[in-house]
Amino acid sequence: MSGTEKFYFLGAVTLAALVMSQAAQDSTVVASNTATFLPDELPPADTITPAPAILTVTPSSAGYLSSLAACPGLATAHAADVGPDLQVADFKPFVVAGTVRLATAPVDGGCFSSAFGMRNGRLHKGVDYYSKTPVRVYAAATGRVRTRTYRSDYGNMIVIDHGSGVYTRYAHLESFAGPDVGDLVAPSTPLGMMGNTAGHTIPRHLHYEVLTGTWKPRLGSFALDPVDVMTLPAAEN
Repeated sequence: MSGTEKFYFLGAVTLAALVMSQAAQDSTVVASNTATFLPDELPPADTITPAPAILTVTPSSAGYLSSLAACPGLATAHAADVGPDLQVADFKPFVVAGTVRLATAPVDGGCFSSAFGMRNGRLHKGVDYYSKTPVRVYAAATGRVRTRTYRSDYGNMIVIDHGSGVYTRYAHLESFAGPDVGDLVAPSTPLGMMGNTAGHTIPRHLHYEVLTGTWKPRLGSFALDPVDVMTLPAAEN
């Protein structure tokens, strides 16, 4: 091999090594940015953890989850009502808000990734369900669509009015299904696919809220009071 050929050969080997090194670094960055956090609020860099593997759960015939497991490695896995097998004890598939019967987990599959309550100094107004792959999101009860829009904090978002001052919100949908503003939906009507839409990078999940109160023209659903769906009484069969 001539001196010139050796020069080009060594250069090619060095370039290949640099490309492989950069690809490994990029892969590490992508894997590390998959934590669940509040809409419109990025977590501190040292709190970002890899997304958990999805557990196998069995949906009910209506498409809702009939049992619920907490996502491994997240705060919900250490809650007092979660057993060693990560199953949420005394999970209520259906609850009652006022006079409205609601599904607690209106998704085809997934695990419980974030609870209602204070987080990073702010109120997390709903509960989150995570799935590694897209799953359907359903209407939790009969109602009429009041909002179907995109926001940078909630991503693709739908709000349903169930009457009697009870509403549900579904955020970060990957895509919308058929129901639009003004349309009547039945229980288990598909609303769209679980996604990760927002103004910043987030893992795929459904942010699900139960809201009560009076709808106001200017504030709309943001004038309502959030309720922890997990604390509502179980609905009678």
